[in-house]
Amino acid sequence: MAFGTVFGRVNAHIEFLHTGADGVPLAQAFAFLAMDAVSSKRFKTAVEQMETSDLSDVGQRQTPIDAAFETLRESVRQLSGMLSPGRRKRSKN
Repeated sequence: MAFGTVFGRVNAHIEFLHTGADGVPLAQAFAFLAMDAVSSKRFKTAVEQMETSDLSDVGQRQTPIDAAFETLRESVRQLSGMLSPGRRKRSKN
């Protein structure tokens, strides 16, 4: 595999793994097998820069309030799914 970074081109030998990585049907998982020293340095520097920017999800954890809201949202989705298919209209008398 060859790809560009802001620090230069990275060349690496990879192994393709499973498709559907992270629940995305078209995503293709892979593992790095080997990389020359120059490519390794470029890749490491690019990853370090991404981890310190807003481009990374490393280190981001849900706060208790975020977790509570996520639980609430999921509960509302489930209730909505239960109510929608069998929902009956009230007749006006």
